[in-house]
Amino acid sequence: MNFGVCYYPEHWPEERWPLDAKMMREAGINVVRIGEFSWSKLERRAGEYSFEWLDKSLSILAAEGIRVVLGTPTATPPKWVMDRHPDIYMQDNKGVVRGFGHRRHYCYNNPNYHVHVQSIVTAMAERYAHHENVIAWQIDNEFGCTDTTRCYCSNCRTAFQQWLEKKYGDIDHLNEQWGTVFWSQIYNAFTEIELPAYTVFPLHNPGMELDFRRFSSDSAVQFQKLQLSILHAIAPNQPVTHNMMGMFNEIDDFDLSKELDFASLDTYPNLMFADKPDPRDTALNLDVTRGFKQANFWVMEHQSGPPGGNILFPTPKPGELRKWTYQSVAHGADAILYFRWRTCLFGAEQFWHGLLPHDGNPGRRYEEAARTGEELQRLLPLMEGLSSQAEAAIIRSYENEWTMEIQPQTYEHRYSRQLMAYYKHFYDNRIPVDVISDDCDFEAYKLVVLPHYMMAKPGVAERLERYTAAGGTVVLDIRAGTKLWNNRMDDAPLPGAFRELLGIRITDYGTLRQGESRRITTRDEENAGSGTIWYDVITAEKAEPIAWYGEDYMAGSPAATCHAFGKGTAYYFGIGADPIGMRSLMSQVCKSADIRPIIEVTAPEEVELARRAGSTQRFVFAINHAGEERTVQLAAPMFELISNRMLEGTAVIPAYGVYVFTSLS
Repeated sequence: MNFGVCYYPEHWPEERWPLDAKMMREAGINVVRIGEFSWSKLERRAGEYSFEWLDKSLSILAAEGIRVVLGTPTATPPKWVMDRHPDIYMQDNKGVVRGFGHRRHYCYNNPNYHVHVQSIVTAMAERYAHHENVIAWQIDNEFGCTDTTRCYCSNCRTAFQQWLEKKYGDIDHLNEQWGTVFWSQIYNAFTEIELPAYTVFPLHNPGMELDFRRFSSDSAVQFQKLQLSILHAIAPNQPVTHNMMGMFNEIDDFDLSKELDFASLDTYPNLMFADKPDPRDTALNLDVTRGFKQANFWVMEHQSGPPGGNILFPTPKPGELRKWTYQSVAHGADAILYFRWRTCLFGAEQFWHGLLPHDGNPGRRYEEAARTGEELQRLLPLMEGLSSQAEAAIIRSYENEWTMEIQPQTYEHRYSRQLMAYYKHFYDNRIPVDVISDDCDFEAYKLVVLPHYMMAKPGVAERLERYTAAGGTVVLDIRAGTKLWNNRMDDAPLPGAFRELLGIRITDYGTLRQGESRRITTRDEENAGSGTIWYDVITAEKAEPIAWYGEDYMAGSPAATCHAFGKGTAYYFGIGADPIGMRSLMSQVCKSADIRPIIEVTAPEEVELARRAGSTQRFVFAINHAGEERTVQLAAPMFELISNRMLEGTAVIPAYGVYVFTSLS
């Protein structure tokens, strides 16, 4: 089991390193990440490499039985690189150069930067490819962090033009797909195309906007591939990863993950502007990361103390570090590395706290991590590689998310909110769920939900029809099928490509402003909640209504429908349901799809239930997110792994406490 920290030996005197390594070993730490921000230390001047300090650090760690993940340092190109090639800096959409002083201050498409990247990565790979203590590589750091994906420099303009020519082949094909006849924007050559930068009014052609986001995401993927190809060629026996950020959306992380050996996540549950974090937010980020490669993952940076740049975020209370760690493991983390080992005395992250405070002396967080590590050393080998065995899946489509960012169509709403509304239903009802791409195999699930699937990706409608006809259950909702894949409207009757599957026609629609709603009813309940965000006026051609509008001009017409399609069922929600409405509608869907919750334990809402399961054994995690003890009910006697005891009937979980139960299938 890999249990560790992010370590920056270059921040501390060499005399301190042996003590750090000894304290790590005593806390059960057996892996550290090193080097991802150390370029200027490794290569002070062009071609003058200094690896001796890193060699010494690796040797000291190895003496304590601690292995290393090496980070390529390309997130922080040194000043001498930038001075030699000022064109490496990114430009924003107003043409302003984003200069030196932070990190990620480079353009993915700059050929001069590529030369320096190839040099430093090659030098590191050649030195450490056969180092027995280097077990993996992390490329760069947090692609897409702090608005660093979309660059508007001249290199990106040229690269975008070439990307478009490769995609469309002929300029008139692009003109037709984008509809450039609108506002007299017809292009005569790919070299005429500008970037969607600052203009008279921030309302560019939607096809151009979407393609620029696709291009920018592809640029990050190709930049990673530049490094990945070097590492795989020189160090083929050392796996490679990148630390992604869950629901961040500047880069399509399904694409970014494809050629990685495993996915990784950086998670900071208390990095928010509220005193009480919602555990569902963190759970979603974890499940999203598991979906990138449909496999378990590493947490490469796990919150250990209060985060903060210039402002301190909430300090974790006693027990919170441990319960967040167990939440990560419960959702598929096979390795945990806390960020960071010791809180730095200087630089931009002086207030981003680690396991050790500024003075370097062990305290509450160190002791809590040590306790957690001791427990996980016993537990995680039993369940390593086991998944949630989810029977339901939510499709996350980056391109549909980008489309709704470009044209949200209604105020105060985002794609991610709709996805989260479904996720909350599964989480609150103790139903494991996977978050996957629309390229994945639908047949592995009983139920597939596609939030705001506005653009129908070529082939997906047909795949959904085959899946449903074979017995699957599908949920589509507002705006589904309204656009073609290049972000222009479909002229087919709504819901476009999904009309046959859903058995409906949408004859009218409208937006609902923030605070507005429309009452909906069902057969079982006179009032089944309210519709928000949007309303579709639906004609049920072959489908059966399952909810109706209770007011306004569409009163009595269907608000949601189901359609028996072959052996399966396709549902359509014509409204953005409030929590009551979502519970009513999704309860019907889950019941008809025979989606089963975790039944071994019954718990109050503050106690999260999650599982990892295999063919012969299940592990159920009960995680108390409340600051007070809570009682859970066991369906049968179960063995609790942390305390090594059999429990039956009821069990009391302390504040921020965790139980891990096991039962035979």
